[in-house]
Amino acid sequence: MRSVDPDNERLPGPHISNGHMAFSQGNSLGPFLLAAMEPSDSSPTPLANPGQRRTGRRLLWVVVALVLLLVLLGGSACYLLYGLRSAPEKSLEAFCSALRQHDPHSAYQYLDPALQGQTSLLVFAGLLGRTERCSYEAVSRQGTLATARLRLTVAGQTRLQQVKLSERGGTWLIIEDQALTTLPRSLSSFCTMLGAGDAEAAYGGLTPLLQSHVARGVFRLLVDGVTACSARLETVEPTQATALVWVRYRNETQPEQNTALLVPAASNWLIDALSSLSTPTRSLLSFCRALQQGDYATAYAFLSLDFQSHFGGQRQFVAVVDPVIKSNGGIKSCAVGAVQSKGERFLLNGIITYANGKTETDRDELVLEADIWRLAAIA
Repeated sequence: MRSVDPDNERLPGPHISNGHMAFSQGNSLGPFLLAAMEPSDSSPTPLANPGQRRTGRRLLWVVVALVLLLVLLGGSACYLLYGLRSAPEKSLEAFCSALRQHDPHSAYQYLDPALQGQTSLLVFAGLLGRTERCSYEAVSRQGTLATARLRLTVAGQTRLQQVKLSERGGTWLIIEDQALTTLPRSLSSFCTMLGAGDAEAAYGGLTPLLQSHVARGVFRLLVDGVTACSARLETVEPTQATALVWVRYRNETQPEQNTALLVPAASNWLIDALSSLSTPTRSLLSFCRALQQGDYATAYAFLSLDFQSHFGGQRQFVAVVDPVIKSNGGIKSCAVGAVQSKGERFLLNGIITYANGKTETDRDELVLEADIWRLAAIA
């Protein structure tokens, strides 16, 4: 088929050959038509389908959300793992678990080294080794410090203990527990006051029961001359403890060993007995010094109850001894001579030197009564 112009001239044009369109060679429009049909690099890119754009954006947001979720989950997991590793509750639970299993040695490891230095394993095991129940409450954390309250049942008695913890190397340790440090601190304080010659303060470390047996003046004279004191706990239980106490006196070459019994008070441990607070020799010397100082009430307290009744009361006692002392110008010095054991009693020679030079030697009998060696007779 050929195109025909108005002048009936045949124009070159495409022709069909074997079912395909072809263009004539030579001066024809074929090359221009072919160029127009072929794609060009400078041709504008067709616009994408709006639906495809929305789908792509949704897919992008999904990917971003997944990435953020993974980051958050990873961070939360790390935080959770770190929190569980370093939480004070974890240490408190392990501490209580060991006590409930009667394993004080394992529980002791949750005390800070500084606290262990103040509370020996002997004290810790003695006070908490028989724990029946243990729990914690009121945990409050501020940075690397925390406080909590322990509820402990020991030997059938339930009590609350306030503790303070600190984080050390990822582990929380107990750094403060006054219930654990009170016993050694009380014993050390009593000994320090004795060594310093502060009899008044040391007297406050005695139980009311012991104070009822040992008057303040009697105690002051008995510990007069103490220059040093050291102590060591021997046994510890929730209701009592025993300790060895070594006391050095000014005029004695060897320290004197005492056995002290301590019992818990409201917020302290007090001395309930002290084996060598009084000895026959020291009691007789203290009795003489009380007379020398004109402290007749204290001298009278060094008499046994039976001997006090012999005088008929403190006033009658003063009426007998005061004129003798004054007639000799007062007492210059006191000494103890020979000592003889007589069953559960002791016989001692008491030597009194008066200010006028007169010397008096008495044969005194002493008996242990209400924790103190007291005069039962003077001959």
